[in-house]
Amino acid sequence: MIRPMIAALFSALLLIPAIAGEVQIKDIVKGTGEEADVGKTVTVHYTGWLMDGTKFDSSVDRNQPFSFTLGERRVIPGWEQGVVGMKVGGKRELIIPPELAYGANGAGGVIPPNATLKFEVELLAVKGKKFSDLSNDDLKQKIAAGVPVIDIRRPDEWKQTGVVPGSHLITFFDEKGNVNPGFGSELQKVISGPGDEVVFICRTGNRSSALSEYLAGKAGFTNVDNVEKGITEWIAAGNEVTQATLPESCWLC
Repeated sequence: MIRPMIAALFSALLLIPAIAGEVQIKDIVKGTGEEADVGKTVTVHYTGWLMDGTKFDSSVDRNQPFSFTLGERRVIPGWEQGVVGMKVGGKRELIIPPELAYGANGAGGVIPPNATLKFEVELLAVKGKKFSDLSNDDLKQKIAAGVPVIDIRRPDEWKQTGVVPGSHLITFFDEKGNVNPGFGSELQKVISGPGDEVVFICRTGNRSSALSEYLAGKAGFTNVDNVEKGITEWIAAGNEVTQATLPESCWLC
């Protein structure tokens, strides 16, 4: 069933608004291989230091590379920012402020509160996405072919910008990160199962990308598409939108 799979997704994704702050990035070696991007699984070697030079962790010392998927928020936000755009074979120095690391709490008795951290990260491998990113032209072709498009934004967003004509409106989560408990059952009304093709769209592509990554990578969906730059780029390019007609089962209406 789709609904239980979606329920598992909610705790895993930690889809929250972007955190303020900036990582200082220095390319030590520029790679030449595949590029790390949101939705891709990366394998890295890393070493971390406090700013006084104290080493607190190193996969190099353990000879045990570390893998994670960009966009799933399973690592500190500073890593999410700092690894995107690297290419295999590359090595970066990241200076990460506390608000993008472990904040006021610190971590494990090793990282003190409000600590700025320094990492050296080497990108060893990149495993590609299991879903497709769509351009505006790609989206037009999917619509023409009758592939269902699901707009996962909130009702206030639908009203503000309008929606892609013919799209299904199913809110994924509210502005506080609370997940729509009926998302799975509403999705079942649009597609019959994980093998059906489906397109997800949000404002700029971040929420829909994370959802697509989970469904394709961990929930058995085999034909998932994500509108890469969201409805913002769709509108900026002069494409048609229509006034949103809110569904009767609208969670936040």
